Amino acid sequence: MNASKLKTAIIKRIDEIDDVELLKSLESLFNTSDKNISKFLELANEKLLQENETEDFTAYIKEWVKNM
Repeated sequence: MNASKLKTAIIKRIDEIDDVELLKSLESLFNTSDKNISKFLELANEKLLQENETEDFTAYIKEWVKNM
């Protein structure tokens, strides 16, 4: 997706938001530097990935079965 289409999609999504508090939060986010926005989005993305990950117990189970 090119920059123009991405901007249009973001603007469309923002236009759908009716919650004033959420809009104020977005405004303060946009009023910060690009570096701070990137850091915030990176942290938010990491949190989402962590929430979606499941712990892998395969090695533990294999070891447990081997020791039985």
